[in-house]
Amino acid sequence: MVKRIPKIFYGWWIAIASSTMTTYYGGVVYYGFTAFFTPIVNEFGWTRAATSFAFSLQRLEGGIVAPIVGYLIDKLGPRKLNLFAVTVGGLGLLLLSQINSLLTFYAAFLIISVGQSAGFYTVGATTVANWFVRNRGKAMGFLTGGVCLAGTLVPVLVWLIHSYGWRWALVIAGLGMWVIGIPLSLVLRHRPEQYGLLPDGDDSKKHVSVQSIMGKKDDSDKLPHTAPSQPVSTETDFTVWEAIKTRSFWLLSLGSSISYMAMSAVFVHVMPFLESIGFNRDKASLVVTFIILLSVLGRVGLSWLSDFMDKRYVFCMAIGLQVIGLIIFANIRTLWHVIPFLLTFSPGYGALIPLRPAIQGAYFGRKHFGTIQGFYMSISTVFSMTGPPFAGWIFDMTESYRLAFIILAATTAIGVPLLLAATPPKR
Repeated sequence: MVKRIPKIFYGWWIAIASSTMTTYYGGVVYYGFTAFFTPIVNEFGWTRAATSFAFSLQRLEGGIVAPIVGYLIDKLGPRKLNLFAVTVGGLGLLLLSQINSLLTFYAAFLIISVGQSAGFYTVGATTVANWFVRNRGKAMGFLTGGVCLAGTLVPVLVWLIHSYGWRWALVIAGLGMWVIGIPLSLVLRHRPEQYGLLPDGDDSKKHVSVQSIMGKKDDSDKLPHTAPSQPVSTETDFTVWEAIKTRSFWLLSLGSSISYMAMSAVFVHVMPFLESIGFNRDKASLVVTFIILLSVLGRVGLSWLSDFMDKRYVFCMAIGLQVIGLIIFANIRTLWHVIPFLLTFSPGYGALIPLRPAIQGAYFGRKHFGTIQGFYMSISTVFSMTGPPFAGWIFDMTESYRLAFIILAATTAIGVPLLLAATPPKR
């Protein structure tokens, strides 16, 4: 007797596609920018604070448009928006390869930011949150866990820069974004109910194949005439304004966003910092790789744990690990000091990425997830955009990054009491 192979719930295919696109973007832009930092500074002679400010402009633009993008995800669905994001993001990388002044450098980064804001993780997290309820923590961990492979792209970028120069490396990265991102964007679908399915793959007494889902359009938020035969869950869906008026929204937003100040500073300046204390570029790029690879311990492990205990406590554990890691990072003097830094900071920062949308979904529901997330991202932008130029300014003043990362560690610790106070909201 031939056993029937069970079908994979389509939500997992969405998680795979979203994870792959986010991994590529993270590898060449968010994490990969540190590989381009020193070559660009050496060619143009800009200060580190001025060069870091491009990353801040990118985050500023993202924060301004985040609520609009969240609204568009909820109304239009993820596929069209992500196709736009991939197209613009690739174009921005190509334009960045042609810069000849600080002004054109900033302009190219703003174009890249438009692409980043309109798709990739923003769209992926919203879509995955729509397709999962019970297993949302695991699904978010899967989405962000795959991103740990983004670190493997940093040594590749270093090799491309060494072999062909930083301009050709950016051209290759931009073309790669189109080749990878456009086909995977077509996999995205908005909500399971549109296809007669239930979140988490629960039995809806209707078998729907992947081919049939891929063959249907996702142009609106209207549900099909044949709805699932069981209720989805007893979760409460807050409207955007109901969520924003709660104390929990602001405590959650501030408590989690404050850590982005240190995270953004680390990933922009990690290679320049290590090079400033005697590491060569190859070793510094490997440190970036292992930061991201080991973050899977937090992305998957702690996000899995959050499905079984209070997500706030797991969140605070992650921030505590990040604070310890930053203190160690500020005091790195030899290669072996990198090991305790990797074992603390990596899982700490990694866990924050899936935990934030997981707790948002648990507190405020799925219906307006994208728009609520957009307002959260506007708040996080304030912190993430200040980290890189702050660290660069400290270096310009003291010729050392150590003081900057000690201050950022103390700042990050403030998130713990804020998150503990962010209890589940009530209408």
